[in-house]
Amino acid sequence: MKQRIISGVIGAALLAVVLVLHNTIVFPLAFAAIVGVILFELIRAVGGLEFKLSTGAVMAYGILSIILSSLLRDDVSGAGWQLAGIFYQVLMPVCLTLIFWDYMRHPKTFTIEQGAFMIAAMILVTNSFTLLMAMNHDENHSLFYVILSLCGAWIADTGAYFSGVALGRTKLCPEISPKKTVEGFIGGLVSNTLLFVLIFFLYAKGCGLGFGILQALKAGLLGLVCAAVSVLGDLTASVIKRQKGIKDYGNIMPGHGGLMDRFDSVLFVIPAFYWCMQLFPIL
Repeated sequence: MKQRIISGVIGAALLAVVLVLHNTIVFPLAFAAIVGVILFELIRAVGGLEFKLSTGAVMAYGILSIILSSLLRDDVSGAGWQLAGIFYQVLMPVCLTLIFWDYMRHPKTFTIEQGAFMIAAMILVTNSFTLLMAMNHDENHSLFYVILSLCGAWIADTGAYFSGVALGRTKLCPEISPKKTVEGFIGGLVSNTLLFVLIFFLYAKGCGLGFGILQALKAGLLGLVCAAVSVLGDLTASVIKRQKGIKDYGNIMPGHGGLMDRFDSVLFVIPAFYWCMQLFPIL
């Protein structure tokens, strides 16, 4: 437990530094590194590291996409930026070509399931954090959106944990995650809904913005959606671990596992948060 607390505090402190520097190059570089580690852990989970060309293509796409998607949002003109934009557009076709080429080079060992999983992981992980880069470029509330989209899953998980400990009786998905209960799931939904309303209310008041019943309903709905998809992300990651017979995706955070173990729910929450805010803006 002590090791888990220490590594958790260190991880939170590093994340806080990155968030403070969200308007600098540190932000995309830090999350590019996170994406690279998560993709590495996922590829290792399905035994794909032996296919070095595909591994390199997947990780290159993730890392470069995060950096370029952030840099190209700045209103900067010039031949260098135009060249970077072209490079970003051809990045996926090139990486997919390399994966398919690697697949043909290893017809007996590189399974279609491994290839499909690597491509799916590449797209999901990269696109999720690309949307985080997009929120970081919001003109008015960038840091608020980034923090809440990251914490949305963790808030729901905390609410579900304490609700499950206090009230949990009915197993939610015993074959996937024996400790999760229906009561904990409901508690996570309720706590996330209420806390999102409170957080948006306090932020709006602090910024001198109006916050009425309609805004409260939207904030509550957003919290509800984020809590629901966070459980989906958590259970999906758990299914993969159970099928592959692994306890954690890595050991980069002692007591917590790998970065994928910490960001599995976040990968689902960021897109949900982003598109809800695009379709039904609250502030």
